[in-house]
Amino acid sequence: MNRVLILFVRRLALPVAVFAGFTLLCVRVYMHLEGLRWQDALFWMFHPHAIEYTRVHDATKFFAIFVFLVVFAFQVWVAERVLATIFSRHGMEAWRSMVNDINIETVKDHFIVCGYGQVGRTVVDQLKRMKIPFVLIETNDGLYRELVKEGFMVIEGDAQRHDVLETAGIKRARGVCVVIDNDAANLYITVTAKSLNPKAKIITRAGQQRYAQAMRNSGADEVIIPEYEGGLMTGRMIEKYYPAAIPDR
Repeated sequence: MNRVLILFVRRLALPVAVFAGFTLLCVRVYMHLEGLRWQDALFWMFHPHAIEYTRVHDATKFFAIFVFLVVFAFQVWVAERVLATIFSRHGMEAWRSMVNDINIETVKDHFIVCGYGQVGRTVVDQLKRMKIPFVLIETNDGLYRELVKEGFMVIEGDAQRHDVLETAGIKRARGVCVVIDNDAANLYITVTAKSLNPKAKIITRAGQQRYAQAMRNSGADEVIIPEYEGGLMTGRMIEKYYPAAIPDR
């Protein structure tokens, strides 16, 4: 929302400043022509129908016509600026960002996905397939912009920070998927997320077995080691070609 307001303020600053100067000029001219108070002159400026044409000088009548045309031109100028802002690249990005922020503020019973790397993309594909709402947290600005453009609910920031997780709706979330390619960061996020919402289900990625137990002890409900899981799956595939090679139980 703030980004949209800043964009509009920048685009409309010049028309507003020029119009303010023109208004001041018109008030002074009306006061000079008809001996009005500034309050009455300002009222004529914005409500020309209040001018009683039978009681004013001809110069006032011509000036009133001039004021009407200039005000109309200002309206066209402001409308052009507004439309150009909305449909410009930056304007579209600002609107998407605003819609993204509103959606995140209202979503609940969702999953928060920390990291949109190789594993994160696969998680997102599965969540989309199951139609489970989710909010992404991503540190890369360029990737953040692309995800917003694609219509994802996403936050740019570090998931290790309390305020970022709170913005993602951690207290309303069903769970958190921590799939960053950094065991230390994943462990810290696990601890932080569990402290903010003890009821949330935490699924954490671990790159090394020694971190997996630490993550479980820190509150992770599930710990996934992609390399280990991949090795088990590869072993099961090999076993299909050697049905007699059943391991001892």
